Amino acid sequence: MTQLLRRFEVLAVTAAPGGQRLVHLALVQLACGTEALGRFANDLSIAMMLGLFSAVGWSALVLARVPVAAPGQVAPVMFGLARGALLFTLLACLPLPLLASLGWVFEPGWTALLLAGWTAYTLIRHFGLALGHYRILLVLETLLVAALGAGLLGLGARQPVMAYAAFALPTALLGLAGLVLLALRSRAAGNAAGNPAALPRGSARTAAEQATLNLVSGGMSMILVPLTVQLAGERYGGLVALIGSLTSVLLLFPRALSFNALPALARALRQQGAAEARALLEALRRSLFRVNSGLTVVAALAWTGMASWGERPDLSLAGASLIFMLQLASFYVGQLVLPEANYLQTIEETRLPLQVNLASLALFAAACTGVMVLLPRGAVAVQGLFGVLLGATLFRNLLLRRAVLRRAPEVFA
Repeated sequence: MTQLLRRFEVLAVTAAPGGQRLVHLALVQLACGTEALGRFANDLSIAMMLGLFSAVGWSALVLARVPVAAPGQVAPVMFGLARGALLFTLLACLPLPLLASLGWVFEPGWTALLLAGWTAYTLIRHFGLALGHYRILLVLETLLVAALGAGLLGLGARQPVMAYAAFALPTALLGLAGLVLLALRSRAAGNAAGNPAALPRGSARTAAEQATLNLVSGGMSMILVPLTVQLAGERYGGLVALIGSLTSVLLLFPRALSFNALPALARALRQQGAAEARALLEALRRSLFRVNSGLTVVAALAWTGMASWGERPDLSLAGASLIFMLQLASFYVGQLVLPEANYLQTIEETRLPLQVNLASLALFAAACTGVMVLLPRGAVAVQGLFGVLLGATLFRNLLLRRAVLRRAPEVFA
């Protein structure tokens, strides 16, 4: 029973960010309307792209350094990483006034606070994950969702900025309290040890490199909402945000399968040989095919039911169903190369996926530019964007499979 409870806690904490974001966007749409959702989702996407450098890059260092910190040095190590993330957060806020003047950000001040809150939330999550405090994180996630619901359902209709404040204020205050606590504990640990643990040289560069890798791999999906707002307005931006949140929840299942297969694959490659590794990867591919096919069918049926029932203004937008189906197809296609990605992760190969992702991102950027120049603004342009996303995902799959086949023909031939 204890082991089962532990597994539930791990699964719940792993799924929490995707579920929390879906609840957040759904409540914004319910309390503030589809246009307000589009404006908020646009600014949230910009904040999360900038947050790759303030949050995601430094969180990778948290997972790498906190678990191996010397006794009594966990707080100083985390405090050093938090200070680095704080500096990157301040730098990430600098482009916001310019983006607002160009019409790419609606609420630059609130977006800056949202960026700070999301960074603090992400660092706190990874600190808890690094220490294995899943139950505490689950309580924290529950309280955050409760604060979201109370703020949006209580004040959202009268205060549209509550879409930002409901998340940004609790997380920013929590991050500030955590920073003060870490500072006090770091000072105590430094006094006891004679000197506090310093942030190793090169940490900022490593965090920036990690963020760049994530930007290259996830940039295509993150820019879709801002591009949609530019091409078709806030209502379509809100629609695309909801669709993206739904498919992000679907991603949890194939990624969990992929993650669980990593230890056995690592043992096979190091101890048992190529034949065993090939068998494991083929078994993973079959499992992914069944899971992804089932999820795709269920999602398509659910969308059809929601679109047919009632008069929801977001789902009845022109071309909404085609946009959803293109996004769903991109989700399905994108998971087909998880076995190849698992292999590269197991052998700690980073250059090859970086090259592939850069090539697919370049194709995506060029094709999106063509969509913005050639297609009329509105639903057709948004459908063109998602068609480009599907094509770029297929292109990435082909490049990655060909490169991995050349790298390890004994495993993938």
